[in-house]
Amino acid sequence: MLKFLHTADLHLGKVFHEHSLREDQQHLLDGLREILEDPTYQALLIAGDVYDRSIPSPEAVTLLSSFLGKLKARRPSLEVLILPGNHDSSSRLGFGKELFAELGIHLITDPEDAARPILIQGSAGETAAFFLLPFLNPGSLKAECTGPKDEGEAEPLRSPGKLIQEAAARLEVAQTQVRDGGAAFTILGAHLFTQGGLEAGSERIFLGTAEQADITRFTGFDYIALGHLHRFQQVGTCAWYSGSPLAYSFEEAAYAKVFLSVTLEGGAEPRISPLPVNPLRKIRRLKGPFTHFLRDRDPLLAEAAEDYLEILLTDTGVVENPLSLLRTRFPFILSIKQDAAFAQHIHGRVPLPGASSVSGRTRSTEDDFEEFLMDIYGASDREKIACFRELLQEIEAEEANA
Repeated sequence: MLKFLHTADLHLGKVFHEHSLREDQQHLLDGLREILEDPTYQALLIAGDVYDRSIPSPEAVTLLSSFLGKLKARRPSLEVLILPGNHDSSSRLGFGKELFAELGIHLITDPEDAARPILIQGSAGETAAFFLLPFLNPGSLKAECTGPKDEGEAEPLRSPGKLIQEAAARLEVAQTQVRDGGAAFTILGAHLFTQGGLEAGSERIFLGTAEQADITRFTGFDYIALGHLHRFQQVGTCAWYSGSPLAYSFEEAAYAKVFLSVTLEGGAEPRISPLPVNPLRKIRRLKGPFTHFLRDRDPLLAEAAEDYLEILLTDTGVVENPLSLLRTRFPFILSIKQDAAFAQHIHGRVPLPGASSVSGRTRSTEDDFEEFLMDIYGASDREKIACFRELLQEIEAEEANA
């Protein structure tokens, strides 16, 4: 039997609406380390986007270093497997990987090494072969398995489809070899956007479907541990996204955040157990009139007082400085939206606070745009105003017909 923990998309160093999540991520890693103190776990697999930036902040590097140090001090036999995602710099994440491998921390950061298995012993002595496939950047692989034979040196591959095809062909060969060598289980860790996968709202996604991978190309694995999409979901018979363990956008407020505990036993389907993440602070979206948040003693508001909040005000009049007024009660408000009030203003029904009259009439959106041009350029511009008027009329017509 083999038991390991699957997570991904830690995004260490993340700044959320100009607020550092260092404390939240420290709390997250402390919770992860406590789970892994269970001696029945043989491995931890982190499927990419360890850091939020290719050049991580010193605080982010310290978070990872401290986590790995404390984890290995308590569980020296635990194998740690890490691969880079599209947010990571492979060369920076892979610094010292030869030394770390001696300590049971395996960093596969070059796609050329993806077909090189990492062998781990299960609880009954059976062998499990882990393959780690980093995010495939253009040119990161050459067409050795899928290109024409005997035509000189293989060319670097640049299209996502061909990169996936080449990686899958190499992994198929390597997997056959380890199976023939007696491996009981094969596991793939990869950072991919798979066809049919559902986004969560905070991923760095490219336009179109060119980068989406057909997960059925990767056949024969007992389990495929995926990273990149931030929603916990199954995308194939044995393929799962763990999702990000923290919500990194308000769109993710409704999604479950988990670590995945995976158990493999000879001949059986993998047993997947989602372990709920207990965040330092929850992320919430709340909606209502301004006075509700300012004065009401609703128990839900008391419960949300220490959470990260996005508040959608339903007032039709614009509230001035709502963030500063509400922050005394809700210190972790990160976003306030006044869509209803601004929609009224765009259609000229309600003037903004402090709006003056122009030639005895209420200021229009067009007047505000002209004033904006004067502030920026020191002069009005008839062509820009005409273009703006035309776009505004199109928007109003669309909304009237909606």
